[in-house]
Amino acid sequence: MTEHVVPLGFDADAKLLVHTMPDVRGGQTPATTLLFVPKGTAPTGGWPIVAWAHGTSTPGQKTCAPSLTPELDGGLTRDGFPSDYVYQIGELLNAGYAVVAPDLEGLGAEAIGPYPYFGASSGARSLISAVKAGRLADPHLSNRYAAMGHSDGGHLALGVEAHADEASELELVGTVASVPYTSIAATADHFGEAARTATDGATASQARMMREFQGALMAVGLTAEKPAFDPRAVMGEDLARLLPEFRSLCSVKAIGTIDAAVKAKGEAFNGLKKDWASNSHMEAFLAANDPAASPDFTLRRPTLVVQGTADGFVLEPLTTAFVERLRGKGAPVTYKTYPGADHFSVIRSANADVLAFLREHFAR
Repeated sequence: MTEHVVPLGFDADAKLLVHTMPDVRGGQTPATTLLFVPKGTAPTGGWPIVAWAHGTSTPGQKTCAPSLTPELDGGLTRDGFPSDYVYQIGELLNAGYAVVAPDLEGLGAEAIGPYPYFGASSGARSLISAVKAGRLADPHLSNRYAAMGHSDGGHLALGVEAHADEASELELVGTVASVPYTSIAATADHFGEAARTATDGATASQARMMREFQGALMAVGLTAEKPAFDPRAVMGEDLARLLPEFRSLCSVKAIGTIDAAVKAKGEAFNGLKKDWASNSHMEAFLAANDPAASPDFTLRRPTLVVQGTADGFVLEPLTTAFVERLRGKGAPVTYKTYPGADHFSVIRSANADVLAFLREHFAR
């Protein structure tokens, strides 16, 4: 445990915790987590905890970690996607919550194994391990926590409930998923259709790139769990050749590698196969990790899902359909949409609703 730089405006103490967590292959691995604790006297029972998960900062480069960047986003803001993560964590601290923000398995200065991108169990255990490490580091933290995340972090937060009983000393009070990255195959299909029907070349190229991006992320995540998997089973040579570089970069530059290659070859780009998501290994990976692809996935604890209508990465119609399926199973999901909000502006748009949800469920 070491002191950490406190972002400007935080009235809090910050520490970098080095601990262990279960890894994706059944062992233990080093992990790093940022712990932020409000200054002042803890309330009776200790500071309630928000376990907060960041969005996609990289397909696989361990240095693209929140703890290594002042904006707490692994380079998103630096590379041109202002994340507003500092704002969100600051709002949580001002509301009286301690925040644990894990780098996630495979990310951060201490990481020694691969980053299992999109791995639901890995992400859930990263968050739970972060809560446990935070309580060991600071005796003034409560045993009650909420899971929360943005984009892929929102997807990971949705998976915590399934593993909450692995830490029986802790109480999960609820989950907040901000624009959760789910419905991957449907997202790829959407962009594929957009590319086919576009009336201008630039729009077609952008949509084509976004389709390839979905498959590249999933192939990288699958190979982290199953190194023997050959990505060429789901994609052509042009996209497969990009994967080593793609995996080694932070998010924005990783997207840029695919964008440049797609623009160079246009419709001739040999990328995702038409039936890529039906490959037996990929289908199993999506069923295990994408809650929208699992017929058995449901939630039993209070959950808030927030979604902007102008999000170009996580698509509102797909999130709405996913939430409707959950509600059809009786899941206690509150769903809020924000007209005109995009992938990052939704953080400020939803802030009041997020804080109200947390306040309500920590009070129970």
